[in-house]
Amino acid sequence: MKNPNIPQDWKKEVELYIPKDAREESEKREILTLMEREGDRLLLRECSYAHMTASSVIVNRNRTKMLMAFHKIYQSWAWTGGHADGDRDLLAVAKREAMEETGATEIRAISEDIFSLEILTVDGHEKRGAYVPSHLH
Repeated sequence: MKNPNIPQDWKKEVELYIPKDAREESEKREILTLMEREGDRLLLRECSYAHMTASSVIVNRNRTKMLMAFHKIYQSWAWTGGHADGDRDLLAVAKREAMEETGATEIRAISEDIFSLEILTVDGHEKRGAYVPSHLH
């Protein structure tokens, strides 16, 4: 079990992740390339081409129901998640975003390991009156 008092080595976690399929293998290689090129800057939105986010799928105790959030930009229901904003502990990011987006006050991880690696494209859009160009999460 991870010690919450020790900053997580987010790069090592990605390196050790075992992809489930060819898509994940390819995207893992791309993420590692971005990590090598950008370093910790990849944890910040200021890295405008791509930046790290963390997401979660929230299920009930029996895993028979899933809690989703409505995504305003894409006008669709989705899992919760958001930007790392400099935080190296991506599990903490996923939990924080889940609580912020749902109002839940207690979130427990089923596992502390990465569940999947994905590169998601974000189309250019307007947010709070400013244009945000296309980029990768």
